[in-house]
Amino acid sequence: MERTPSFEEFVLVDWYDEGKAKALNHGASETGLKTCIGKIYHNHKEILRKDEIEQEKAKQPYRVKLKEYIKKNEFLQERIEKIKMEELPKLESKIEYLQEEIREIKKNPDQFIGDKVGKAGFMVGCIILAFLTVYLFIFYSSASFSAFFKEFTLNEIGVASSIFDPKALTIAFHDGFTELILILTIPFVFLGLGYLIHKFQEVKGWGKYPKIAMLILVTFIFDCILAYEITEKIYTIKAENSFESLPPYTVAMAFQAVNFWLIIFAGFIVYLIWGFVFDFVMEAYGKLDQLSVLINAKKEEIQKKEEQVQKLDEEINKLTYTIGTNNTEIEKLNTILEHSDVIKPKELEHSLMRFLDGWLEFLNFNSSNEMLRQNAHNIVCDFINLNVKPLEALTQENEK
Repeated sequence: MERTPSFEEFVLVDWYDEGKAKALNHGASETGLKTCIGKIYHNHKEILRKDEIEQEKAKQPYRVKLKEYIKKNEFLQERIEKIKMEELPKLESKIEYLQEEIREIKKNPDQFIGDKVGKAGFMVGCIILAFLTVYLFIFYSSASFSAFFKEFTLNEIGVASSIFDPKALTIAFHDGFTELILILTIPFVFLGLGYLIHKFQEVKGWGKYPKIAMLILVTFIFDCILAYEITEKIYTIKAENSFESLPPYTVAMAFQAVNFWLIIFAGFIVYLIWGFVFDFVMEAYGKLDQLSVLINAKKEEIQKKEEQVQKLDEEINKLTYTIGTNNTEIEKLNTILEHSDVIKPKELEHSLMRFLDGWLEFLNFNSSNEMLRQNAHNIVCDFINLNVKPLEALTQENEK
């Protein structure tokens, strides 16, 4: 029975000469080459298995790598536990707290903006404002038409018929595009003045009050002009069809006429009411808008927290996957260590390549067939790639 050499003997073998000798013994056949390199591989493992010191040296890189994988898994598992036990509960608690804040804001809004908010009042104000706007549009368009364009007749000298002419827009349309545009846009002059008053009221300081007073005065004067024009036309019709001689119509007479003040109240006073209602609606909207901004800010914060939760869940999945991959490598390493299936890759590869060099030297000297040399080279390289290189890569990782 052939004796297995010791590791020292195995290393000291001149594999180049051994390759030439074996090539001679086996007739340089490919089968003989496979048998020889298989035996070298087997002897290498057997030597390490029997030599406890060398065996432990060969196993050491695998033990180091095994400890690294175990330590990595412990660290990853600690990270998962921290996410599950600390970070996720903290985020979920914050999300619940924000959701509760939103519910509380909707339930008791005055506690958050320091003033009572009435959504019903806002809606009622909007409805009133809409009807007042329609009224003012009809009033000022009709009053402007009556003051600037309408030719009165005896049956149209009443205040109602002189102001609220149902055919004002129709007549203006037939009279010309410019007249129609003027009648349609004059109401917006008064609405614009009312809007300016509201904007001036938002300004801080006493300087706003003279400006507001000036706007109200301008509106009043404009209404007075419309009222004067209408009452003057009515007076003229009466004077022309009267049997008595009536004096010319004056401003003093207009101020003493009930119809004049009736027109003022039908327009200017409603305009002031529109302004007050508009202020109320805008103030109520501002409060509701504050609540909306506050609630939206809370919702955005909730969304950010939920995104963080999602990222942590993804991190848990990645860590779990990494742990599983590491466990697979741990099982492989345990299998190698338990079955003593270890080698010294560098030494073994060196022995096999030196053996190949001796084998090829024999072929170079005894054969001119290049195919034989190429096949021999491929056989040894394939064997190394299959049985030695994987373990060599693992050993190099542990040496880094």
